[in-house]
Order: sequence, then structure tokens, then C-alpha cells
Amino acid sequence: MASADVERGRPDASTSEDADDGTFVVVAKAVGRTVRGNLWRSAKTSCAFTRMTCGVLIGGCVARTVVFGKALDEFAALTPFKAMSRPWTLATSGYYELTIAGCVVDCCGLLYIGNILEPVWGARELARFVVVVNVATATLSWLSMCALYVFSGFDEFYLFARFSGFHGVLAAMLLALRQTSPEEPVFDDENFGGDDCASLRSLRNKQLIGYYLCGTAMYAFMSGGRHHHIGLYLFDIWGAYSAWVYLRFFQPHGTGQRGDSSADFAFAALFPPAARPVIARVSAPVGAAARALQERRRRAMEARATAAASNEQHVAQTSASAAALAAVRAKVQKSENSQREEDDDAKAKRERLEARGRAIVAERTANASSANEENRE
Repeated sequence: MASADVERGRPDASTSEDADDGTFVVVAKAVGRTVRGNLWRSAKTSCAFTRMTCGVLIGGCVARTVVFGKALDEFAALTPFKAMSRPWTLATSGYYELTIAGCVVDCCGLLYIGNILEPVWGARELARFVVVVNVATATLSWLSMCALYVFSGFDEFYLFARFSGFHGVLAAMLLALRQTSPEEPVFDDENFGGDDCASLRSLRNKQLIGYYLCGTAMYAFMSGGRHHHIGLYLFDIWGAYSAWVYLRFFQPHGTGQRGDSSADFAFAALFPPAARPVIARVSAPVGAAARALQERRRRAMEARATAAASNEQHVAQTSASAAALAAVRAKVQKSENSQREEDDDAKAKRERLEARGRAIVAERTANASSANEENRE
């Protein structure tokens, strides 16, 4: 049995305290090797926006840990009570990590998922997705904390909570991964970890968002509900939801269409089958509002297109009328020139006839005078 374990790549059970510890070590080493390889490959092939975002996350974490300490939280983290006087925190809170561990997880997730989404969407669409989701996540989390403050009987715990982090965008990117490549295995190496990692080899991209949300919910619950952990889960929930709304109704495509209307990407389809009827009823008003906004946008675009076509037709008609008028003017000018030439010829002919008539009259007068003189003689 020991030799068979060694041949399959598992540590010998006799050299470990128990079989479970040996299995855990094998799985951890296999995951570590795969993660290191994928991260190195992703870091080399990622776009400039992904690298810049990782740099911002690392820079903010280092500045808080080494230079400024918690004093930087006042200007970069989100505090519901101060959001109106410091509106920039709705944008900066998503790129500001409070812990080194969170920064490492965010950077690793961004490099891995961004390297998958960027070839499908393009760097520009990936950047727009991250920016839009980040602002939407922070705004909805701020409104949620204000609502909790009111519904809790004006408990200042929610009003002065301070939280931040990139985990909302990370949840959004995991949801986008479910849309673009749901059936792709997370660990695509057939030899990954041997028999001990068979369950991990069956893990698919579409399952990551569920595991992530469940894991962060358990972490927030077990932490005792401190400020940062409540904000973490609000960021996760609203990040995933705002990403779904954007991808479902508003993401532009090359064909001129927007969103993803497939049944597999309905909001209720993201949940277990038993919960889908309830989720469908709860999410129906939001979906109806988004579809109404989408229809309004479509009608506005059609109206602009019709106005542009009408304007082009008017311009074409005006151009045709101008061309016809120019042709008429040219014809009239040509006719006037011809008439002028004809008048000049007739005048010259008339002058020639008048000169000839005067010459004849003068000749006859001269002949008559000569005849009279001869008669007198």
C-alpha cells in the first residue's frame, strides 16, 4: 500500500502522522503549484489595466501598513456618515484594502480571472466593467448601511461603520466567469494532485461564485459582525448583483445589441432549484425596471437613427435641388450667351446692309448728277 501511494504521488502513510494529514499536504502542494503557475502566466500576459489595478491595490495596502497607518482610512475607506462630504470614497473604497491577506487574495483573483475575461471582452470592456461595478457596489453598500441605520432604530453602529476592499469587484468577476466559461474546469491539468484531488478536478468556473459568497458569509458571521466584515459581505452581495444587472441588460456587444437574455443567465438560475421560484418573484420588479430602461434606451436610439436618416435625406434632397438649380442657371446663362451672340451677328449684318444701301444710294445719286450735267451740255 505504501509503495502504491508513493507511485501515485502521495506521501507514504508510515512517514506521516495519519492518512488525513498526508492527503491534505498533497492537495495543498498541488494547489500551490497550480496557483503559482497560473499566476506567473497571468502576470506575464495580463493587460495594462489589470497590472495597474494590482499596483493600486498593493500601493494602498503598503501605504496603510507602512506609512500612514489607520489615518489613511479617513480619506480612502467608505464611512456612510461621511460619504456625502467625501464622495470620492465611493470610488476609492473599492481599491483600498485594509489587510495584507485581503490584498493578496484580490491581486491573485484579479490576475487569474482578468486573464480569462480579457481575451473574450477586450481590455477596454474589462476596464469599463471593473469601474462601473466598483462604483455601483460602493453606492449600493452605502445606501444599505443607511437603511440598516434607520431600520435598526437609529443604531450608530451602521452609520459610522468603515469598510473597503476589492472583494465586491472580485465577486463580480467570478459571476462574469460563470457567464463566459461556466463549464471550464478550474484545475485543467489531468494529472493534478493524483487521486487525492479528484474532487478539485471536477470543480467548474460556474461554482466559484457560490463558494465565494458562502465562504465570505461564514467569515462575516464568525467574525462577530464587525464593521469591516459587514462591509465585506455587502460589497460581495452588491458586487455580484450589480455585475449581473450590467451583464444581463447593459453590456454592449459588437452586433449592436446589449446584455445577455439567455435563460441560463437569469437571476433565479444562479440559485439552487428549490429557491428559484421565490428568487424569481423577488427579482421580477428589478428585472422589469431594467427591461423598461433598456427599451427606453432602444427607442431613443431608434429615434436618433430615424432623425439622422431624415436629416441625411433632407441634405440629399437639398443637394439635388441645388444641383438642379445650378443646371437651370447654367442653361439660362448659356441661352443668354447664345442670344447675345445672335444679337451681335444680326447687328453686324444690319450694319453691313445699311452700309451697302448707303453705297447704292450714293452711287445712284452720283450717276444722276452726271446725267444732268450731260443734258445741260
